[in-house]
Amino acid sequence: MTFEEALKRLNEISQQMENPDITLKSAVELYSEANELTEICKKNIEEAKLALEKIEQ
Repeated sequence: MTFEEALKRLNEISQQMENPDITLKSAVELYSEANELTEICKKNIEEAKLALEKIEQ
């Protein structure tokens, strides 16, 4: 999954979590998915950072 795809899904999850009618079960599932997506974003950012550092050397 690309950074952009993960970020888009995180935004979708954020909107869903704002729904006052969301069930606890759904909220927990979305929270879990968001945590996984956050890790994907962090990994992509770290890879980009390393690539930039390599270019600068």
